[in-house]
Amino acid sequence: MTLRLRLTCAAALLLSLVTLLGVLLVHSVASSELQQVDQQLKNALPVARTIGVLTPPPFRPIGSVPGSFNTSRISAYYIAAITDGRRNIISTPLDTVGASPQNPHAVSTSLRDLRIFYVGSTATSLRWRAVLFAVPHSRTDLLIAVSLAQIDATMGHLRLIVILAWLVVLVVIVATGFWIARLGLRPIAEVTEVAEAITAGERTRRVTMVRTSTEAGQLAQAFNVMLDEQISLEEQLRHFVADASHELRTPVSVILGITELWRQGELRNGQERDEAIHRIGVSGKQMGRLVEELLLLARLDEGRPIFRAPVDLAQLIKEVARDSSATDPHRLVAITGAGSVVIQGDSSGIRRVVSNLVNNSLRHTPHDATINVHLFANGGMASIVVEDSGPGMTREEASHAFDRFWRADTSRTQSGTGLGLSIVRSIVVAHAGDVILQSDSASGTRVTVTLPLDATSQATNLDQGNIV
Repeated sequence: MTLRLRLTCAAALLLSLVTLLGVLLVHSVASSELQQVDQQLKNALPVARTIGVLTPPPFRPIGSVPGSFNTSRISAYYIAAITDGRRNIISTPLDTVGASPQNPHAVSTSLRDLRIFYVGSTATSLRWRAVLFAVPHSRTDLLIAVSLAQIDATMGHLRLIVILAWLVVLVVIVATGFWIARLGLRPIAEVTEVAEAITAGERTRRVTMVRTSTEAGQLAQAFNVMLDEQISLEEQLRHFVADASHELRTPVSVILGITELWRQGELRNGQERDEAIHRIGVSGKQMGRLVEELLLLARLDEGRPIFRAPVDLAQLIKEVARDSSATDPHRLVAITGAGSVVIQGDSSGIRRVVSNLVNNSLRHTPHDATINVHLFANGGMASIVVEDSGPGMTREEASHAFDRFWRADTSRTQSGTGLGLSIVRSIVVAHAGDVILQSDSASGTRVTVTLPLDATSQATNLDQGNIV
C-alpha cells in the first residue's frame, strides 16, 4: 500500500469518525430534549385532569375556571377536552396561535402507562408531542400537547453547526493532504524518478525540489549529496586505477623490453646480460613494493582488527633513526623527548609510520636540512612529531599530501609510489589516532602523529614530566 493511499484511508476514517460523532451528538441532544418534554407532559397531566373534572361542559377558558390552583403552571401546554368527537380547547400556548395538534392514535387510561406520540398540526407544519388521556367515569378525553417548535429550531441550529464543522474538517483534511502531498510526497516521488533516471544512464540528474525545512526535503538533499559523493568516489577510483596503472607501466615495460631483447638475441655478452638481470630485479622490487602497499591499504580500508601489544615508541624511533643512518650516513636524524612512552598497538605498523615520515623528510629535503623527531606524552595521548627545515609545500600541495599516488612533483621523476602518507594516515586511524601535516616554504614541514597511551603506563609517563 502506497503512502498516498494510506493517507487517503486515514482521511476517510477521520471523516467517518467526525460524521459519527456529529450524528451521536444530534441524537443525544434530541433524546435529552424529548425526555424533558415527556416529563413535562407527565407533570402536567394531574393538573389537566383536575381541570377536566372541575369544568364540566360547557368548558370555559382556563383563566375563568374557579379554584385555588396556579394556572400559570400549564400555560405552556395545549389542553383540550374531547367529548363525543367534539374538541373544547382549555389552554393554548401563546407562541402557537392558530395551530392545533392532531389527535394521537391511542388513548391512555393510566398514569403509569402513558402513551406519548409525535403528532402534526391540523393546519400547519408544526410538530407536537401529545398524549390523549381518558377521564375516569366520563365520556371525555383530555388532549395534552407540547409544541416542538423550539426544540426543532434548536436541533436545526445544532445540525447546521455540525454540518459546518464537518465541512471545516473536510477543508482542513483536504488542505493538509495537499500540503503533505506537495511538501512531503512530491520530493519522495521525485527521488524515485531521479533514481530510475540514473539507473537508465542519466548520471547527472538531481532532485530539484529540495526544502531542508521538511524531512522529505532533507531526504532529497541527502540523496543529492549521496549521488555527488558516489560520483566523486568513482572519479577517485578512476584516478586510483590510472595512477596504479601508471606506476606499474614502467617496470612492466622494462621487464617486457628486456625479455624481448633476450628473445631476439641482442644480449650477447655477460655484462649486458648482468645489467639486464639487474634491471629486471629492480623493476620486480618496485612492482612488489607497490603491490604490497596496495594490499596493506586494502586491508586497512576493510577495518580489520589489528594485533595489539605494548610498543615502546622511544625505542622504536631510535631503531628507525639507526636504519635511516645506515641508508644515508651523511644525514643526521635528531631525537628529543620522553625516555619511554608505551602504547598498545601493532609494532610493525607504527614502525612503518615513523619510517615513512622520516624517509619522506630525507627524500624531499636538501642534504643540509635538519630533521628532528620529538616524542612526548600529554593528556593520555602520545605524540610523535617529525619536522624538517626543507623547502616545504604550498597550501594547495599540503591539502593533497595524504591522497593516494599524489606527489608534489607532477613529472614523477622522484622515487616512491606516492602512497607513503596514505599508509601513515590509514595505520594511525586504525590505532584510533590522528595525523596532522603543517607545511610552508619558510619553516618546512611538520607532521604530528597522536596515539592513545597504554592505560597501564600512562600515569608513569606523565609523572616523569617527559614533555618537550
